[in-house]
Formats: sequence, C-alpha cells, structure tokens
Amino acid sequence: MIDIDNNLPLTIDSVSNIDEDTIFAEHFLNRHNELRKLHGAQELVLSSELITMACKWANKLSEKGHVAFAEISGVGENITVFPEDISAKEIVDYWYDENRKYEYETPGWQAGANYFTQIVWKSTREIGVSRVKLQLSFVENQQNTNKEDNSEIIKRNKSVIVVAFYRPAGNSNRSGQFALNVSKPLIDNGTTR
Repeated sequence: MIDIDNNLPLTIDSVSNIDEDTIFAEHFLNRHNELRKLHGAQELVLSSELITMACKWANKLSEKGHVAFAEISGVGENITVFPEDISAKEIVDYWYDENRKYEYETPGWQAGANYFTQIVWKSTREIGVSRVKLQLSFVENQQNTNKEDNSEIIKRNKSVIVVAFYRPAGNSNRSGQFALNVSKPLIDNGTTR
C-alpha cells in the first residue's frame, strides 16, 4: 500500500484551474451516471474528499514518474495516462469499452475488464476525479518502458494522468459480489457486445 501524503501541496496549475476542473469533474460524473443507468446502478455523487485525494495522488504520480495504484482501503481506483486534450466523456468511454471483454455469464474478476466493472459497480456511491499534467520525466519514462503503446502520448508530449477514486470500492472478489454488482445493460446502446 502506498500512502498519500496529506501534506502534499496542490500545484499552482491545479488551483488556477479550479473552474475548469470542476466542469471536468461534473462531465466525468455525468458520463458515469449515464452508463451506470444502462446497467441499473444508482447515480454516483461527487465527493470533495475523494477529489482532494485523487488530486494529491495524481500530483504524486506525476512527480514520481510512473503509474501506481494508491491501494486505499475501501476505495476503488481507475488510473490512466491520456493526451491532454481528451474530454471527460472520452476517458469514461475508453474505460467503459472494456465491457466488450466482460463475460456476464461467468461473473467475477476478469482480466482487461476491471475499469469497466468499477464504473458500473452497483454498491459504489461516490466518486472523485483529478487530472494533472505530466512532467517531461514521466513521459520519457513511459517512452523507455512501453514505446509502442504510448506513441501518441509521447509524440504530443502533452499528457495528463487521470485518477478516479470510487467509494465503496468495486471489484470485490468476495463470493457473489460480481453477480450482484455488475449487470448486463438494460438496453443495447451500441457500445456493448
């Protein structure tokens, strides 16, 4: 488990972009709720505590130069590096697209579908999100370790790390939890298999 340093200051960029960040978070929340509705899950609400935690963790990852999960007890997380100009809807849709890999007939943790299952996890009630511009050293680190997958990010050299925290956490491996919390879409919206 990696601890979040609660004394880590917010960056000048994060403070000066509060209005933009608020709009981004609202769009992020709205898209989650649109997709959750398709699966019969209740709407999420924004948590200022989770937003603060996500901001601090995103800043820490940007400084460290690599992606890592915070592993906070009771909190789920989706973390990915994206091009700077990506919209909140595009991020959520990118994660949700993993639904194509999820086998509803055999509910449980399935490789390549955990971002999707966290989005639609029925018992989750709150969300917090942050995006932070990456430092050049982060992008260079990504280039050295996974050049092909990050080629677009590196080419643009303008990237953000997006951290979304969810509470209660989804993706519980306790018996029967996936069957209870991840339902087939009620209607086919063209994005599910």
